[in-house]
Amino acid sequence: MNMTHLELQARKLNLIQDIINTIDNEELMSRLEAAYKKVKKLASTEDQRPCAYTLEEVNKRLDQAEKAVREGRVFTTEQVRERLKLWQQK
Repeated sequence: MNMTHLELQARKLNLIQDIINTIDNEELMSRLEAAYKKVKKLASTEDQRPCAYTLEEVNKRLDQAEKAVREGRVFTTEQVRERLKLWQQK
């Protein structure tokens, strides 16, 4: 859902006003603060996800990987382990 900046601001203000009018004890306030922190942390980690691809990007990467397999441009698990050992020795 795309909304304008003003619509977003209005929604935020409505939420804040609702919170102000609803919270009537310390326990509820503590629970709301904890929930907000959890949601805020989740949102910030989602923004930093290293591998967030669209379906088109995933399909393109899959096509590239399948082409590499057909062309023999792959390594076995054992070959990768051997290369890793050599790399770790450097």
